[in-house]
Amino acid sequence: MKHLDRYVMRTVGMTILLVMLAIVGILSIFNFIDEIEDMKYHYGIVEVIRYTVYSMPRTFYDAIPYGALIGCLAGLGLLAGNSELIVMRASGVSTWSISWSALKPVLVLVVVGMLMGEYLLPDLERVARNDRSKAMSSENQITPFLGFWYRENNVYMHFEEVQGGLLGGVNHYYFDAQRHLRRTLYAERAVYHDVRDEEKYWLMEKVLITDIFDDHTESRHLPSLRWDTRLAPDTLRTEILVQPDKMSMQELSAKIDTLDAQGMQSGKFELGFWRKALQPAATIGLVFVAISFIFGPLRESTMGMRVVAGLVVGILFKFVQGLLSPASLVFGFSPLIAVIIPIVLCLAFGAVLLRRAS
Repeated sequence: MKHLDRYVMRTVGMTILLVMLAIVGILSIFNFIDEIEDMKYHYGIVEVIRYTVYSMPRTFYDAIPYGALIGCLAGLGLLAGNSELIVMRASGVSTWSISWSALKPVLVLVVVGMLMGEYLLPDLERVARNDRSKAMSSENQITPFLGFWYRENNVYMHFEEVQGGLLGGVNHYYFDAQRHLRRTLYAERAVYHDVRDEEKYWLMEKVLITDIFDDHTESRHLPSLRWDTRLAPDTLRTEILVQPDKMSMQELSAKIDTLDAQGMQSGKFELGFWRKALQPAATIGLVFVAISFIFGPLRESTMGMRVVAGLVVGILFKFVQGLLSPASLVFGFSPLIAVIIPIVLCLAFGAVLLRRAS
């Protein structure tokens, strides 16, 4: 039985690995071609290659559920095509035992993906996007087209330019508890000073402060003004360059707590958190469907038909997930529900087919 278990594991593991390499290779080529079209300023062929290489782990991570699905279909399909599954069943090996053997390499892949997503990808993503943004800018800035907004308690901030530890066109808008605008501040620029761990601040230059009263306003000019805040250049890079689905669960959890404390909506970050936390379950759910297909509807199908079936299931899963995710933000239901519904559907569908096959 141990030899049989290892044989199924090795066959499925090898096909999953080959499928993952094929997916990552094809998507990386497409990514490389897309980046070539964006070459300008200091963003040349060397930078394009570097960005593509840095993006490969992210591509690998995102492809895990679908690579496991198609790889498992191909691996078990190979055994079915050689009538080896029939021999195993005739020898008294249950469908569930074969399924467990096929799931083991998937679990290894899932663990690798979890470690990558939590400890490797976030930092690698920042380096890749930061380098790309700097190389594509004539002034080494990473600012979005319309500037960048940030909120800290009742202060709303807008920065026209962000260049590492230098901010250009700094605007602050101070609101009271009744959400009335009470003060505005404008500084031509702000420079970050990192003196020591307990003393980090921004020094704003050429400052204009306007206090707003019920019946009049008062303005004053200052040559410079110290700005003490938790906002640091690294935080700005994270906020500007990295989307929720590309942050670690630890970063997402901290971001959600910060937004909740400030009374701001954290839905998209909760969505990113649950997607990342439940990706292993999503992978297992898709593999469960693949296994049930091999013992059920696709038992005597060709390899091409099995791959097509895997693609269709993967696309449907992605479609349902993509439909429910924004719906949770629009209609206000829990992001956890949006993420878990496609997974539960896969597990239930696979369990029904496997039970019938058994």
